[in-house]
Amino acid sequence: VTAYTEVTEELEKLPAIDYQREVLKNIKTSIRKKISEQILKGAGTANTFTGIFSDKATALKDSNALEIKEITETTLDDIIFAYGGDEEVEGGATLILNKSDLKAFANLRTKEGRKVHDVNYLANTIDGIPYIINSNCKALTDTATTAGEYCMAYGALENYELAIFSPIEVAKSTDYKFKDGIVCYKSSVFTGGNVVGYNGFLRIKKQA
Repeated sequence: VTAYTEVTEELEKLPAIDYQREVLKNIKTSIRKKISEQILKGAGTANTFTGIFSDKATALKDSNALEIKEITETTLDDIIFAYGGDEEVEGGATLILNKSDLKAFANLRTKEGRKVHDVNYLANTIDGIPYIINSNCKALTDTATTAGEYCMAYGALENYELAIFSPIEVAKSTDYKFKDGIVCYKSSVFTGGNVVGYNGFLRIKKQA
């Protein structure tokens, strides 16, 4: 997984702010974003992760996706009870979703105008259920999201194994665009990932 950026040499020499440190910080953030995308949407082909939403996630081949048309007052319960076996309701799971869908959960109201869910933005929980916002999830509430597309995932995070084979390395070059006064940075890490828990995640699709 790699990330690349360019800055001018004048920017590096500005005295007021440590721009170089900010560039390094941002490029590492970019690496993490790419990894989070792969965890969800990796195709499972050469040089990619096997993502939770991939058909090549063999640990999930016997798991049926939950199809939801819209977010209602029963949606969270539908997700929780659809996860796990027939004999128990499994705890310790996390909901992965788009920020727009989190807003939809937060906006739900009863007939009396009270909030349906207690969304705690500091603890990142919905009624005590942990959540993670990931922009790589299609928003169920977005009209541009078509039927059959995966929108959320619910499961224990330890059911996904992320293997790190090297630390994040950042290389700096002033040679490539020396004439233009451009400083180049490239960050890379050797890593991989796959779903390792049998039926470890419930995948939620948009219903037609």
